[in-house]
Amino acid sequence: MSQFKVPPEDRLSPFQIFTHAYKVVDGHSVLVDIRIPKKLIDEGPAGSSWKIKCPVIVQIHGGWLIGGQRNNVPWCALWLLELALKHNAILVSPDYRFLPEATGEQILDDMHDFWNWLASDLPITIETSFPGLGVDLDRVLVQGGSAGGYLSVQVALQNFKPAPSEDKGPSVPFPKIRALIIMYPMLDLRAPHWTQDYHKQIYNLPQYPNSLIDEHITAIKNAAIKPVLSNANLVGTFRGKLAIAVVQRGRLVELLGDEKDPAPGKRRLITEDRVKDGRKLPPTFFIHGIDDSGVPIGVTDRFIELLKEHKAVDGMEKGKADTEVLRFARVPGEHGFDSDLGAESTEWMKEGLAFVEQYWLN
Repeated sequence: MSQFKVPPEDRLSPFQIFTHAYKVVDGHSVLVDIRIPKKLIDEGPAGSSWKIKCPVIVQIHGGWLIGGQRNNVPWCALWLLELALKHNAILVSPDYRFLPEATGEQILDDMHDFWNWLASDLPITIETSFPGLGVDLDRVLVQGGSAGGYLSVQVALQNFKPAPSEDKGPSVPFPKIRALIIMYPMLDLRAPHWTQDYHKQIYNLPQYPNSLIDEHITAIKNAAIKPVLSNANLVGTFRGKLAIAVVQRGRLVELLGDEKDPAPGKRRLITEDRVKDGRKLPPTFFIHGIDDSGVPIGVTDRFIELLKEHKAVDGMEKGKADTEVLRFARVPGEHGFDSDLGAESTEWMKEGLAFVEQYWLN
């Protein structure tokens, strides 16, 4: 993959980027970026690469469900960009609404609407700009880290094998999720890390007070026009402090709000509940740093054990060994440690991506 290396200082330069709105909420456009390899565009309709439909990578950004940006360049990991270039994949990265201005149910509604947009609008958008360039929605890889890991798992639990009775949106071919790559995901949301108020040393940041959260929630309630927010920088900003405070003070689940329908099979806010209710994941590659101070690695440990217990990864129920459909790179690293890793920078990354490729592309 060495010929597909990406320059760290200008990592999106090998892609042409288009921005579209996939939904509008109270006049606020919620945006999605489409990134197409420039080498694919330059090849043109006469090139051999255009004779094969392009696989798709859906990248869902993190940010504690409090902030983050689809277009935050440093959060676009080198290894993922190199993987896209290697396979002439189209990268699609959506924004979504945030807590506490929105609820957890509303964030999941955004993911539902994005998935419908992916099915109905992405192929048309590509064909309009580049006639003859096809999109292969039968080969979709979903990737996300932190809050994006939570949402990527949610997207897969909802859409990998949807129930026949569920509304699948537009009457077009439904995108087929072939594999997941999940990094340091915000899972096990009933764990003390998310629900209890105690000293949590996240990075080297101070302990932020509850008042920071309470004052912000009061401001939202008192606003003449309810704010809608779907793109927010977390680095060195109030929003970043808010996100850390919510975790330190154990208030994440409180801000997610109530389930729309708490009945088994209908509940959806807690990923573990959905696994217990019978939902399945496609073959999945988990990555988590053992030094993670923001999302303790134990949440991933416990989620993987739950997947094994319920045979909740596709193939397990038919007798496939765990290692055939599930990989876990439990490696040294702090939260977000992978951003500057290349696709061939470590053996565990090379082996994990090879595992993903066999399911995503075949």
